[in-house]
Amino acid sequence: MKSNSGITIPINITLGLGAYTAEIRVGSEQLPVQVILDSGSSTLAIKTDKYQPETDQALTSTTYVQGLVYGAGGWFGPVVNTAIQFGNKHSIQLPQAPLALIEDAAATAFQQADGIWGLAYHHLNKAYDTSDFLHQQKPAKSATYPWPFDATNAPTEAKAFKKFLRQFPEHDITPLFTELANEQVTANQFAIITHRSIEYVPKLDMTTQALEQEPLNQGQFVIGYPLPTNPQRSIQVLHDDYYNVNLVSCRVAGFDACPAPPLDEKHRDSFFSNAIIDTGCSFLVLQQKLYDHVISSLQQCHPAYKPIIDDFTQASQQGKAYKNPDLNLDQWPDLFLSFSGADQEVELKLTPDSYWQQHAREPDNWYFMLMPQLPHWPDQTLCGLPLINNYVCVFDRADTERGMIHWLDKA
Repeated sequence: MKSNSGITIPINITLGLGAYTAEIRVGSEQLPVQVILDSGSSTLAIKTDKYQPETDQALTSTTYVQGLVYGAGGWFGPVVNTAIQFGNKHSIQLPQAPLALIEDAAATAFQQADGIWGLAYHHLNKAYDTSDFLHQQKPAKSATYPWPFDATNAPTEAKAFKKFLRQFPEHDITPLFTELANEQVTANQFAIITHRSIEYVPKLDMTTQALEQEPLNQGQFVIGYPLPTNPQRSIQVLHDDYYNVNLVSCRVAGFDACPAPPLDEKHRDSFFSNAIIDTGCSFLVLQQKLYDHVISSLQQCHPAYKPIIDDFTQASQQGKAYKNPDLNLDQWPDLFLSFSGADQEVELKLTPDSYWQQHAREPDNWYFMLMPQLPHWPDQTLCGLPLINNYVCVFDRADTERGMIHWLDKA
């Protein structure tokens, strides 16, 4: 049965620390789990410490395996199908949705969350069919759950296991949101409404429950968000892998814009554009030329600004808090990013409280949410929560061939 209205799911940044989690309910027992919402990936993957697959009457196994590698680690495990339910007041259920069970993962891969829900397209949801391998085992196996791999027949480290999987036939799994949109929701779109890029902790010794009740740590994930008739700020999605967009320029209020370099030629077949919109990224990670331009402009605004940023960077690298009672955001300028829209450029604003976050993970601690281009990363800007926080961000996958991203003013 299809739903004709949007389904609103409360989200919270407390468990993810720098990423928002939403509750879904899994299996025949409908056990609640908290999953990170990530538009920069496509896989639904859940740890098995809370959800117990062995007691799930709705579970059916497959011959597929999935695995992802992140900068600081990764995870791998079997693909199964099971019942998944969303929402409370207007709940909907998929009776047999694809799910990866995390057999092994880096301890901090999801912070305190139970897993991850990738909201991107099917090209990022690769699985590997291990049928031949399973048949060769003694005794022969018919599925990847229960888990048939151990140190005697496969690597046990995530990066090595991912390389091991490449010998098997590749198969794209239909992502959960795609399946949800196809089967249950009229509008193939979702909205993210957030306020923070990093956990807000205004007092010492706050419990997890108290942190979750802080309004700034809360947000909304709306499946099938009802759009206004003519959204004013709409950016074209250029490729259906990531939510790829074209960044035109970046500027600090009062200064000329710096043109955004195009993606370098050697990375176009794998990264596709010079920017992505990524709900799973805590920072605005600017291409190096753009970052240098922003820092130079800030330095020209006030000679104290760059030393403040340098002091924060040094404290962060040393794992220390950065507490500066003289940091007055009323004096810092807005930042602007311009993107290619359907007919004209679209300029989006970051306010100072978006790129400087106070009470970040502990009282009075400041966090600077702009980062330079990552080492060995192509000329691509990662537009994470510092940009998204300023708007109702609607991922409209039904508009045009690959979709649009609409940026609506908050009420």
